[in-house]
Amino acid sequence: MLKVEGLNKFYTKQQVLYDINFSIDRGVFLAILGPSGCGKTTLLRTIAGLEEADMGKIFINNKDVINLHPSKRNIAMVFQSYALYPHMTVYDNITIGLRIKNIKKEIIQERLNKVVSILNIGDILNKKPTEISGGQRQRVAVARALVKEPDLFLFDEPLSNLDALLRERAREEIKRILLDLNATTVYVTHDQIEALTMADMILVMNKGKIMQFDTPENIYNKPLNFFTASFVGIPQINYFYLKSNEQSVIINDSFEITKNENLQNFSEFQKLLKNKAKEYIFAIRPEKVSLTKSQDLNFITFEGIVKLVENLGNQYLVNLSILNNENLTNFNLRFLINTNLKRNEKVTIYINPNNFLIYYRDTEELID
Repeated sequence: MLKVEGLNKFYTKQQVLYDINFSIDRGVFLAILGPSGCGKTTLLRTIAGLEEADMGKIFINNKDVINLHPSKRNIAMVFQSYALYPHMTVYDNITIGLRIKNIKKEIIQERLNKVVSILNIGDILNKKPTEISGGQRQRVAVARALVKEPDLFLFDEPLSNLDALLRERAREEIKRILLDLNATTVYVTHDQIEALTMADMILVMNKGKIMQFDTPENIYNKPLNFFTASFVGIPQINYFYLKSNEQSVIINDSFEITKNENLQNFSEFQKLLKNKAKEYIFAIRPEKVSLTKSQDLNFITFEGIVKLVENLGNQYLVNLSILNNENLTNFNLRFLINTNLKRNEKVTIYINPNNFLIYYRDTEELID
């Protein structure tokens, strides 16, 4: 349904999109995820035709649309600001695109009745945008997209103006509607919860480049580069820099694990290293750090002092400063537990070495 090939975009001499390549089938919900300024909205607007590509091709429903006006691409876009006409009623805002195209009144009414039923907005059709709530405006913007019955839906952070509870409800509502319609969707967001919960596929971007294009499960559990690993995940993934020689393992240039003093940790780290001459980034999700010893023997153990405990409601996030010869180091680990620990409490944690994600420090690429 959507295929992007070799897409490049410049603003004057500054390149903002670098060789973007991906494709999705009909009915797929794709989330474009990344930090502010990474190029995700520019990519969406280029697909829509609101920005002109400097190189590359865009196919929608097997048709190259790179030179087509936005009105000819059979797409519908929902903007972050909703872009509703303040002087028009909700009815007029929803149907204006169809009326401009001289669609028959009977067809307009039929499509309107359908989306009104889906979105439950029949009681506000005669009101203006200033007279309805933010959640209702968001529904109207979605309704305006739905009545077009496009090949492709494009969403540009449509929930960012809503409060947390309303955002959660709207997220569920939009996903349900698009599933019922078997709609093909591209959804831009910087909110990873939206991406992980709504999308069939996620395209992670940074500095105008695709970092990873994959399923939500792989994006979270097997990020192919350190940027994806560190950007996706709440709480953020733990990570530290590691190098080794025949006698010791050095973490963050200051924490030393010696062969003679801690053979267990030394041996387990050494097993994971491919090349002693290289430096690595070791990363582990907070939920993979445990307070209980594994049944097998190949675990890594750290002792530390609890420095901060954050109550997340259903569990606690603990920041632990690791001890090194009874002295605190700049090496910290965060983990999730169901029991409230106290500040300055001494704790032993256990890590299964198989739960580490390991990246080369120079390339930041995952080691298979």
